[in-house]
Amino acid sequence: MKKTLVSALTTALVVGAASTTFAAANPFADVPADHWAYDAVSELQAKGVVNGYAVDNTFRGNQNMTRYEMAQIVAKAMAKVESGDAATKAMVDKLAAEFRDELANLGVRIDDLESRIDNVKHSGFIRYRYARNTGDFNGVDPTNIIRFRLNSAVKINDKVDGFARFETDHSVNDDATSDNNRLERLWVHGKVGTTNIYAGKINPHDAVTSLGHGIMLDGAMTGAQVTFNKDALSWTIDAGTTHSTDAYGNAGLAGVGHATKIVGTHVDYKKGNFDAAIGYYNFSNKDGLREVYNADFAHWGVWGIGLGYQFGKDFYLTGDYVRANKAVKNAAGEDLDKDGWNVQLNYKGAKESQPKSWGAYVGYQKLSPTATPFPTYDTVFNNNTKGWKVGVDYTFMKNIVGSIQYFDGKIIKAGQNDKARRIFGQVTFSF
Repeated sequence: MKKTLVSALTTALVVGAASTTFAAANPFADVPADHWAYDAVSELQAKGVVNGYAVDNTFRGNQNMTRYEMAQIVAKAMAKVESGDAATKAMVDKLAAEFRDELANLGVRIDDLESRIDNVKHSGFIRYRYARNTGDFNGVDPTNIIRFRLNSAVKINDKVDGFARFETDHSVNDDATSDNNRLERLWVHGKVGTTNIYAGKINPHDAVTSLGHGIMLDGAMTGAQVTFNKDALSWTIDAGTTHSTDAYGNAGLAGVGHATKIVGTHVDYKKGNFDAAIGYYNFSNKDGLREVYNADFAHWGVWGIGLGYQFGKDFYLTGDYVRANKAVKNAAGEDLDKDGWNVQLNYKGAKESQPKSWGAYVGYQKLSPTATPFPTYDTVFNNNTKGWKVGVDYTFMKNIVGSIQYFDGKIIKAGQNDKARRIFGQVTFSF
């Protein structure tokens, strides 16, 4: 996506959310003669919503009014607007937004307008990320990336909302060609009874729920997700296509320029401190498999199970296991493992809103290309490794969180001495 397009879209969202509310510091300052409010009020007068001067019942553009006087007229229009048509209501809303500070001083409530102004909410972060691989793995090393993310959540009505995410990455290592602007998420969400429906460019891991705490699938997918909820149980169906890279930034099973088709389902149970999930996913990518692994199959299936338990308020233990029905080969011609797992113990956690809050974790993971095609872990740099990992995060100030993680393991089926180590750190400035 072009930089100019991202800038234009971002500006449009921000301006749209802010409306035309640029109130003057002095409520008795004149409204400029060429201000659009005069024409708007004259049109409202012609429709009988407000009254003009007593002589001829008109508003005279050659006689300036103060913002306070204009606010009084708008307040009268707001009292009658419910009987007007849609266009009239929209015009009054626009005037109320322009003179909202003066209306507030008059004691006029504009709750309905404010609720509509708040339809768009923005959030995001600026993040610096560093990663360095050591051992026997020949990867891109080190990685220095600065990322900007803008989230825009839109409330369409009581049952439908939308979401958009723009991201841009800048590599410190390659200043000339590193910028990567993209629309990372774009979806609408509706609720019918207790059923949630997502459609668009979603992430099955963060839209509603995903099998196994993200061990199998964490990435953008264009498609749909439907979740049926009943008390402690939920049933989710996912279907779509992804061009996502794997968790360590390579094309992975998606291949270069090839899309992976995904269809899957899982059932989740959560009650009290215990949660569990079981499900099955089918992945299809003939061209990508042949390009990356020279595989002789076009699609494969993965089933998995995930368990979690919260001990008190501080400790959370998870265990996830997945197994594929087919396996690809490594460069040496060996069949890689069909299964993968992750066991992890989390202690507390850093909270953006609470300075000096912190958290830590320790775990063991084993990943394989077909069983865990798009895992969520930051300590992944080769989807054919197993080993121990540890991490700590800390909130330095409000909305400033740092994290450091370390992985120590080995590359599977590539020799007993093929070590794989990774140091990972980041600082996130949220807004």
